[in-house]
Amino acid sequence: MVVDMHVHTSIGSPDSNLTPARLAEIAREIGLDGLVIAEHETPWPREQLESFRQQTGLFVCSTREWDTDFGHIIVLGLNRDAEGIERAEELHRLALAEGGFIILAHPFRFFPSHSNRLFGLQYDPSALTAAELAQHHAFELVDAIEVLNYACTEKENQLAQEAAQLLGKRGVAGSDAHTYMEVGRCVTILDRAVESEEELIEELRAGRYHVARREPTGEYVPLAGS
Repeated sequence: MVVDMHVHTSIGSPDSNLTPARLAEIAREIGLDGLVIAEHETPWPREQLESFRQQTGLFVCSTREWDTDFGHIIVLGLNRDAEGIERAEELHRLALAEGGFIILAHPFRFFPSHSNRLFGLQYDPSALTAAELAQHHAFELVDAIEVLNYACTEKENQLAQEAAQLLGKRGVAGSDAHTYMEVGRCVTILDRAVESEEELIEELRAGRYHVARREPTGEYVPLAGS
């Protein structure tokens, strides 16, 4: 089951021009089976989400990509009415209480510049080894690390992969799509079909999946070692 785990739409992300209709069109075109819509501001209304499921036949769930003191964090299974969370520790506490699954999104975006959310304030972060980078407290608060993100450079994704490997955490993949052409560029391929957010969390916790890139040929090529 091929799932893009990181998509933004015009419904809840002001910086996205991807409408539900266009999302459904491209998902069918490239052979996606499911979508995690991780909006910047608000998840889709329940009625709209259910209508999209029925009209497209796709597995889909809608959540948020939270902007925290430790960068962007996607949480599955969190109460949709949660608001005003700015600290990763608080997000971790709530997700733990509700059985949520926490993903640290693109942790090395813009690394080693000052724009990186984890290491931007540290003196000469480029001098740190992969093992030293992996010691950041943010990694302790999450269940998985986004190791393939289409909006990241190869180096940024590689650092995320190294951190995940050093920490013994699984990596997930999502396109971070904000436009039609970005959808499905990086995906998480589940071994089993799921029909609910709870089942998706179960498969992720069990590690029954691998991550892949979509090549120009349309083929989904697994990341080595995933």
